[in-house]
Amino acid sequence: MNNEFNREALFADAASIRVHPEFRKAMRRHTDIGLTVAEGHPVVAKLICQTSRYATMALILCLDDLNTEGDSTGGATVGKVIAAIGRTPFASVSWAKLMVRVFHRCGLIEYAPPGPDRRTRPFYPTPQLIEMGQESIAIFLESLAFVRPLPMPAAELARQPGVLTGFAREVVECYLAHRFSMLEPFPETEALFKQDFGYLIFAHLIQTMQAQEGTDVFGSAPAGEMSRRYGMSRATVRNFLDLAERQGLVVSEGKGGHRIRFTPEFVDLVERWVAMDLAWLNYLVKRTTARLGIWRPLPEKIVTPA
Repeated sequence: MNNEFNREALFADAASIRVHPEFRKAMRRHTDIGLTVAEGHPVVAKLICQTSRYATMALILCLDDLNTEGDSTGGATVGKVIAAIGRTPFASVSWAKLMVRVFHRCGLIEYAPPGPDRRTRPFYPTPQLIEMGQESIAIFLESLAFVRPLPMPAAELARQPGVLTGFAREVVECYLAHRFSMLEPFPETEALFKQDFGYLIFAHLIQTMQAQEGTDVFGSAPAGEMSRRYGMSRATVRNFLDLAERQGLVVSEGKGGHRIRFTPEFVDLVERWVAMDLAWLNYLVKRTTARLGIWRPLPEKIVTPA
């Protein structure tokens, strides 16, 4: 199979996924990812639901993956993270330093014993970070399985050695080599995802989508409920909805986010976003499993000539 990155092929796969008979089921499961991992864990919710934080975490996992292949300098370091983040628009140098400290305080990374130069002291993902990542990947893979074949059950694949860090490595290397990220086809989402908990609120809106009253589609993001479940402030929810309304994506028809009408532009954005994310995940699965040598395709059907 051809696993090289190709934008046109990726977009074509996304278009095919969007019209797949099981796409609605895949979309529903896809939106479970952030909600499941973050519910009841406000620190985790905040860490994974802003673009710059997610980018920093991906870099750390990528550097850890490279270390398993014999990087003589070993593990991630603040210097390596800063050098890599400086080649992206996702975070500043000061932000990268701050994120490393935050990840350490939250128990998501651990430092190696001090050496002669503290500036190059390596650190590694903790079991907590690996488990959180594997749980997230498993849910993503379950959604992908509705529309694309997997080499093994989703939960098993997510926990194969090297898969989580391998996914992060592919994400980082693809951006550095081709300047592709999931924000590229969706510039309207960039401002939304830069908000604290932005991705989480976006996912919650998708999960509550219901067609009512003819062709209108409604959902909700109750500020009080979101605050209790995910540790965000009510103002955070209001600010996100205000921004989405200014962009012409939603119309708030009740106080506190209890009733939100989605514009056709939002419905189209959601479907394109999820379809592209699943196509991107399909690419990551193929690249990572091929590199690890764990892709086991189903045997081809033998057609007997008449």
